[in-house]
Amino acid sequence: MIKAGELCQLKFKAMKRFLTLFFLLAIITAGSSFKLTRHAHVEQFKNDGYLMASIDGKTFQAREENKYTAELMNKSAESNTLLASGNGGKLTRVATMVNFYGSDFKDDDDNTFTESLGFEYTFNEGSLGQAADQKIILSYNNQRFTSIPSETKITVNKIEWSSDRRSFTLSADFDTKMKSWGSPAQASQTLSVKGKMEDIVISVPSWIILKNSVPTANATDDDK
Repeated sequence: MIKAGELCQLKFKAMKRFLTLFFLLAIITAGSSFKLTRHAHVEQFKNDGYLMASIDGKTFQAREENKYTAELMNKSAESNTLLASGNGGKLTRVATMVNFYGSDFKDDDDNTFTESLGFEYTFNEGSLGQAADQKIILSYNNQRFTSIPSETKITVNKIEWSSDRRSFTLSADFDTKMKSWGSPAQASQTLSVKGKMEDIVISVPSWIILKNSVPTANATDDDK
């Protein structure tokens, strides 16, 4: 028979093991929750609005579903390139980011290549007219192109806010010349991209801090 003292010791050891297992599970759960919280933000695909873009006279065909992503983003000195994350470093500006997606293709190595057309410019509290810090990136014909700054113009024609100020619709024109990435200067390909976007829905994440957002407005001919 098990003596009373031995029984107490067995109960104590069992309780100790249970508590150890409980605390381990609590730590794992807390770590998982933190991980989910950090990565909870995912850009939402949208279909509202209209894009017309011509690439050397050929129409860029945005896909019919999950056509684009669009939101304001904090940009820092360490993340000042188009489509980069704005999480680290000192905040320098709030940027409008819009990315349209086209067809998917397979290359000779069976890798998927997605055509896309991306825009970035400084939000500047919703100012109309020619945008500042404007950049355009194009993935097209199995190549990547970047806009030539001196030959790039994005003109914001309209900003219309939602009632809760968590989004706005954007209309803008664009005209740029672009050059291909990663090639020697003498072999770099150039092309022309122009067009317009209308009533594109731009999300404003909760962590974006704006000053006095511009009310519903349209650019006049003088602004353009």
